[in-house]
Amino acid sequence: MTSSARRGRVLVDEDGVLVPTTPYAFSGRHASVDKRRVRAICASKQFSPAEKFLVLWFIGATPEGGLPVNKTGKDIADEVGMTADAVNRMLRKLAKHRILNKTGAIGNISMYSISPYIAYHGSGHDQSRAVKNWNPPEIPGFTDVPLHQAWEVQG
Repeated sequence: MTSSARRGRVLVDEDGVLVPTTPYAFSGRHASVDKRRVRAICASKQFSPAEKFLVLWFIGATPEGGLPVNKTGKDIADEVGMTADAVNRMLRKLAKHRILNKTGAIGNISMYSISPYIAYHGSGHDQSRAVKNWNPPEIPGFTDVPLHQAWEVQG
């Protein structure tokens, strides 16, 4: 087991040995995603394809640190090719399931971000602190039992 410490842009292990690193091949900033929760959302028959699409859009649009996406339902609708009424209805439903969190408001217009349980743009330490501020999302058919425990039960 090696613990690592950053020295500038060089990563070394506890013995001072250089650990090879390489940048991600993403086109820009990226987020950590709970693949099991995203798959459960995609598999759920309680969410429409358009609602599932909005989840994906929010994973990509939520700023670092879980800040709100500063767009109205109409702004989002214009960007993704839906009606503002449909987007606003889906935002409320996804927020009811805590897949989206209301993280701000401008007047009576709610602003949302993706739940930090689903995706987070920031460090693991910051994400573990962020989830303390929110209840986990309600995803029909999803259980938070770790996979190894689920396999043992099936066993």
